[in-house]
Amino acid sequence: SVAAVATIAHQHIKQKGPSLLEKLGLHGVAERVPLKSEKWCEKVDEEGKLANFESLLEEVSRGGICPSIRATVWPFLLGLVDVNSNAKEREEELSKLRKKYENLLDQCKKLHAELEGGSDQHENPKILQTEEYKENRRILNLDLVRTDFSSMTLSELDARTEGDSKDLGLDDHIDKAEYLTAEQKRCAKDMGKILLCYSIHDPQTGYCQGMTDLVQPFVQIFQDEATSFWAFSRFMESARENFMTDESGIMTKISLVKMVLADISQDVFSWLNEIGAESFFFVYRMILVQLRRELSIEDSMLFWEVLWAEDLARDMQGKADVPGFLIFSIVALIMERAGEITRNCKAESDVVHMFCNLKIDVWRMIEEARFVRKKWLLVGSSPG
Repeated sequence: SVAAVATIAHQHIKQKGPSLLEKLGLHGVAERVPLKSEKWCEKVDEEGKLANFESLLEEVSRGGICPSIRATVWPFLLGLVDVNSNAKEREEELSKLRKKYENLLDQCKKLHAELEGGSDQHENPKILQTEEYKENRRILNLDLVRTDFSSMTLSELDARTEGDSKDLGLDDHIDKAEYLTAEQKRCAKDMGKILLCYSIHDPQTGYCQGMTDLVQPFVQIFQDEATSFWAFSRFMESARENFMTDESGIMTKISLVKMVLADISQDVFSWLNEIGAESFFFVYRMILVQLRRELSIEDSMLFWEVLWAEDLARDMQGKADVPGFLIFSIVALIMERAGEITRNCKAESDVVHMFCNLKIDVWRMIEEARFVRKKWLLVGSSPG
C-alpha cells in the first residue's frame, strides 16, 4: 500500500548504505543481452520481412542493439519503415525519402541565395520564411561550434557536405572555430544541414537550442544523410512538444515526474518541496534532450532504443495512461540519490548542482526505471 511504501522510505531515507530503491525491493539488475546480427537474421525471412514486431521489442528491451545493426533496426523502432514491409519495399520507400530530402536542401539553398542577393523583397510572400531561416541559421551556427563531439565516433561523411554547407550559409562560422578538428567541422556542417532542413520541414518548431545534442546519434549511425534526416524527423514527432514556445509540453512531463515521485516516495517529494525545489527545474534539461547531456553518445543510443521499445510495447498493450519510460528513468535517478539529497541538499541550487554533474550507469538506470514503473503500478492499484 502507499502507507507501507512511505513507512519504509521514512525509516531509511536519511541513512547511509543501501539506496532507497534497494530498500524498496530492488535486488540487483538483470544481465544485459543485446540484440545481435545473428538473432536479427533469425527474425526476418528471405525477403527481409520481420516475422514478429513484438518479439523484436522484447529483444531490444532486454539489452538494446549491437552497434553494427542499429542502422537496420532503428528505422523499425522509429516508424520510419513499415514493420510489415520487405527489404525491397523499404528500399523503395527510402529512395522516395531521399528525393524529398533533396527538395528540402534545394529550398534551403534558395532561401540562402535570397538572403545573399539582398534584393528588395517587400512584395515577396516568402520574406517571412527567409527571415525565419536567417534567424534559425544564426542560432544554429552558434550552437554547432559549441557542440561536444568528444564521445562521437566520427566517420567519413558525404563528400557533398562541403559544397552544400557553403550553399546553405554554414561554412564561415564553423571554419573559423580553430579548436575544432577537420573531422569535427565536417560533422558540424553535416548536422547543420540536417537541422536547417528540419527547420523548413517543421516551421512551427523550427530550430531550437538542444537539437544539436539530439541529432548527433542519428548522424553517427546512418551513413546516408537523407536517412539521418528522416530518422531524426520521426524522432522529433514526439520530442517536438518539448520545444513548444509556451513550454506546455515540457511542463506536462515535469508534472508527471512529480506525480510518480510523490506516489512512490512522499518523503523525497516533500523534502524537495521543503528546500524550495518544488519547481523540479533540475529535471528540465533531462527531459528536453532525453538525458543526452547526461550520457555519452553510445549510452544515449542504448537508452533511447530501450525507451522506444518500452513505449511502443506500452502503446501496443493499450496502456496510454502509463507515463513514458523517460519519466520513470528520471524518477529512478532521483530515488537512487534520495539519501544524498536529504543529507546534503539544503536549497534548490544544491539539487541543480547535483543533477548537473551526474555519473550514470546507464543499464542500471534502465533496470531501476523498470522497477520504479512496477512499484508505481502496484501503488496505484493498492487500496487506499
